[in-house]
Amino acid sequence: MPWSQNGYISRFFHNLFLFFCFFLCQVGCFKTHKINYRKVNKLSIAKMSMIHNSYRYFTISVDKYEDRCMKGVIYHAGKTPGIRYDNFLEMIIQMNRIFDSMSCPKQAMELRRFTGIEYPEPVIRECNRYQNGRLATFQIYVKFRYNASWQGDITWLEGEQTESFESLLQMLQMIDRIFTGQSEERGTRVTKICQIAINSCEKGLVTGRVQNAFINHLERFKGTIGLADAMVRLFEAGVGENDSGKSLEGKIISEETWDSYRLGGKEATFLIKILFREHSTWQGVIYWRETGEKQAFRSFLEMIMLIASALESGKEESEFEDRFTTTNNREKARMEG
Repeated sequence: MPWSQNGYISRFFHNLFLFFCFFLCQVGCFKTHKINYRKVNKLSIAKMSMIHNSYRYFTISVDKYEDRCMKGVIYHAGKTPGIRYDNFLEMIIQMNRIFDSMSCPKQAMELRRFTGIEYPEPVIRECNRYQNGRLATFQIYVKFRYNASWQGDITWLEGEQTESFESLLQMLQMIDRIFTGQSEERGTRVTKICQIAINSCEKGLVTGRVQNAFINHLERFKGTIGLADAMVRLFEAGVGENDSGKSLEGKIISEETWDSYRLGGKEATFLIKILFREHSTWQGVIYWRETGEKQAFRSFLEMIMLIASALESGKEESEFEDRFTTTNNREKARMEG
């Protein structure tokens, strides 16, 4: 009997020892698997971040810069085919479209729209050859899209200069300073209101006037950068000048200036009221005079996109009216809706 008990006890401890060894092996395998999983997961996240970061880069070749209007080719992630652009507004619309298609960088705030109005979609014109710009080449790294604008770094490759920007407005001012050599202007703000009268809009190239009749201010502009410069001169650099270069401050408002202000633009007219200047851009309200609709904007980018979409919708309506008034095309226009 004692011998049988001893045999039972020895077998019990032997089996317990085997179970304990098996348990330790399982725990070891689990830990090893967990460590390897973490390594693989970290590598995949790092690879994903690397891919996303490369897609945040754009190379901007500038072949022409005249009257603050730039023309050239956009290369996404430094690869071909590139996309040709004829003006700054077309360039930013194409870049924004690519960002939206990748959801990278993520847009923190959806850009506002006028009721029932869609943003313009320029035709994509490819360029299969990669080349630096005849005038300059910039590398733009957009890290974030906060505050209805862009934040990142811009590098002028020929000048070997890199600057950070907090908004699209700040970025375009940096580009303009490189070409014009003009320093950033600061002065006493004399007004918070202006009227933007658009006389023409061809493929995103807007021309018109920035006006404030009550301080006898009128300045013509061409292109998005020209518009931004005219607004900066009005809002941040004091009262502007007339075409002869003489100061307009303190002058009696001429009948011509008042009529120009009252009539507005040939294509559209917008009243702008600036409420704040935060994040290196403007926040305020835009009023579309022809429709009576108003919309708050949180950045210069959002403001110019609202103007571009309004102009595009107005162009479509005028084209429809032209076709409808022609007798031969009346039935065709009615069928097209």
